[in-house]
Amino acid sequence: MLLELPRPLQLLARALVGAVALASAACSSLPPRPAAPPSHAVVEDGSTTLGRVARASVPAGFASGFQPLPIASAAYETRLALAGQAERSIDMQTFVFDADDTGLYLLGRLRAAAARGVRVRLLVDDFHSSGNDGALAALADEPNAEVRLFNPFAAGRSSLATRLLTSLHDIGRINHRMHNKLFVADNALAVFGGRNTGDHYFMRAATGNFVDYDVLGAGAVAAELSASFDAYWNSAAAWPIRAVVPRRAAAIEAAQRQRIDAAEPPPLDETVPMRLQRYVAVPTELSAGRVTLVGALARVVADPVDKVEGSRLVDRAGTVRAFVSDVMRSAAREVFVVTPYFVPGELGMEAMRLLRARGVRLRLLTNSLAATDEPVVHAGYLRYRREMLEIGVEIYELSPSLARETASLGRFGSSLGQLHAKIVIVDRERFFVGSMNLDSRSERYNTELGVLIESPVLAADFLDMMRFESSAWRVSLDPASGAMRWTAGSGAGQRTVSSEPEASWWLQMKSRLLGSLVPEGWL
Repeated sequence: MLLELPRPLQLLARALVGAVALASAACSSLPPRPAAPPSHAVVEDGSTTLGRVARASVPAGFASGFQPLPIASAAYETRLALAGQAERSIDMQTFVFDADDTGLYLLGRLRAAAARGVRVRLLVDDFHSSGNDGALAALADEPNAEVRLFNPFAAGRSSLATRLLTSLHDIGRINHRMHNKLFVADNALAVFGGRNTGDHYFMRAATGNFVDYDVLGAGAVAAELSASFDAYWNSAAAWPIRAVVPRRAAAIEAAQRQRIDAAEPPPLDETVPMRLQRYVAVPTELSAGRVTLVGALARVVADPVDKVEGSRLVDRAGTVRAFVSDVMRSAAREVFVVTPYFVPGELGMEAMRLLRARGVRLRLLTNSLAATDEPVVHAGYLRYRREMLEIGVEIYELSPSLARETASLGRFGSSLGQLHAKIVIVDRERFFVGSMNLDSRSERYNTELGVLIESPVLAADFLDMMRFESSAWRVSLDPASGAMRWTAGSGAGQRTVSSEPEASWWLQMKSRLLGSLVPEGWL
């Protein structure tokens, strides 16, 4: 199962397992960072094809326009279309970039763009780059392309375990990661949201696939996202990949380039439910020169880059989490939260109590224990679940099997569905989408990015599109006994269970045991 981000306890557990090896291994530290010339987003003056598309597509009277990309195949093809039509620049920032079928083919399109003169900048967090170094470096070797690794490991690059074993003395640094995701072409059109790059994020994996959500933005929002990218790209934490990944034998390097060039487009024959067909038009519209966009006011919010240095461990002022919390507290009628991991903490609980006291409806969609790829973090959520129910929070937990059977969130084939989208909707008027999970790790250790869109149209569109009730268990308290219960379906097909649905006894025990040992600030 693909881990979104292993937690500090998992880091330490791996380290303890390898303690004997560590005793004989030399600790490694990063050398001085080599000179990395700063660069900035190109000026969008309407002279490129995508610039003209953006200007033709943003509705009159608005600075920005938006189109949701909830369908994985369309989200991937949109990235390919932007890479194929870019004329001046491509800027991409991501937490995970897997060199699987999905990642390799996209790398090939980025290399092709660089070969025709497009400046390509790719910024990847270094945590999950094990096994992907060669492919990423092959892109960096193109004359017009640069690849930088964010907060890199100093040694042991053959695997995550060896990286951790050689970095225990530096755990305070490597525990901070860049979780931001964006893709900007010609500083005119941008994709942002929750998706990383890899088969799991685009419905191409055989086992588990993520229910995720991106948005295409044009106009002023693209420029704001580019400015955020520049801040991270030019920071001291962004290292040129060749300063960390040494060159190998010429034959090996050539074979890596050939592997990328030979990559075939992954099969994107995802069967899209009829009611979701309207979300697959963007790639075709890009080629036609005009994209259907909803005009709206928007604000890009990104964590300050110095958060990676631990500057926000106590004071969260100026962070994405603080911004979103303020937006949620301003609700007059309703807050709907979609997040794969939810650990509210005492501050979050106090905010929910105050909102409920004002009569604000609170709804939460998160992963069930059976669906989550982070059972330890789920244990942190369990500490608050009963109290949330007692104060009137409506809780839904995604069912991996129901998501597959009902296909209301997409077609999963034989794989299981797992929630990965990060959305907050306030009063059905303000719509926040980005990379941030509502847990302590996103608040304290990860850097995050998101966009607040002021649009009742997009908020209503998301709620209509999601229809998650048929794919989730509704959690409630039995009015007579107070016992927890999970209900799925309706009418004659309704099912009710009294323990964590679809989760084995071993998974339940492991989650609770580890959860009792891990400090909440680490989750």
